Amino acid sequence: MNTKKYNLFLLFAVLCLCACKTNDAYQLETDSKEGAQIFIGRANKGVQNLTIFPYTDDAREFTFGAGFGALGLPANSIGVRFSVDLKALDSINAIRVNSALPPYEKFPTDAYQMGKLEVTIPKGGMSSDLVSIKYFSKKFSSDKSYCLPLTITDASGYTISPLAKTIFIVAPKLEEIPATTTGWIATASTEQVTGESTGLASALIDGNLATIWHSRYSPLPRSSYPHWLNFDMLQPIYVTKVAIAARQNNANGFTKFKLEGTLDGTNWILLGDNLAFDPAVKSFQEYPITRQYLRQIRATLLEGKQDVTFMAEFTVYRY
Repeated sequence: MNTKKYNLFLLFAVLCLCACKTNDAYQLETDSKEGAQIFIGRANKGVQNLTIFPYTDDAREFTFGAGFGALGLPANSIGVRFSVDLKALDSINAIRVNSALPPYEKFPTDAYQMGKLEVTIPKGGMSSDLVSIKYFSKKFSSDKSYCLPLTITDASGYTISPLAKTIFIVAPKLEEIPATTTGWIATASTEQVTGESTGLASALIDGNLATIWHSRYSPLPRSSYPHWLNFDMLQPIYVTKVAIAARQNNANGFTKFKLEGTLDGTNWILLGDNLAFDPAVKSFQEYPITRQYLRQIRATLLEGKQDVTFMAEFTVYRY
């Protein structure tokens, strides 16, 4: 073997030996607590948001446990105890208030069930068994955010990581978002198919304020009130409100309308009657409804400043 090859072989052997020694050190069981820390596995990843929507009568489950970090493995089992930490809740709420955010509410007592709050990291192990929290989505108000902070209070004499000792479990406020209209079918009792941009009911769900639906004025006779617009969303959507944008360059549109909805296409319910609309306002005008699953929504335009009318956008909001 020449000198160059011998040197390469020697270097490889040394690296392998070092790797083996390092691995041995990490696998060695020890009673020493020096440099060892106990932590919550998810605590360093920010708040843990629970799944609240869709609502269900059944309990959902959230689990977490404790971890062991050190050079080596514990030679004996480690008992870890958790407790609800209201001081931690006060601290995070102070930060939220200073950031112009509403404070978290405490979890309602009937909204969750906790099992054991003591777990064990076994001899030779790096993670514990799990704490289980069962929660009921319908018990949380949709317009509030709730927080349940749990902190390690005892770890059998081991150091508790200051950065990962508390887990903040959050039931978040539900945020309304515009529903995606891809594939939706928009129809109308009347459309102006020439001379407008576009004049069709489909313009109401294209996301473009420059395109409009327009009731028929040519050929004569002109269509007159009431005019209806129907939106088939193709599947049930949990609707929270609708928002309507007027035509941006003409303030002579409708001024009063009603909203209806159906889940099965047969049984229609009234969502809002004699609702006022200002055709001179260029921004979206919002109309909250009783939150529920719907597949179709119908707007019936009842009266306006002239017999023909128009609209730029019709937006449905959901969770």
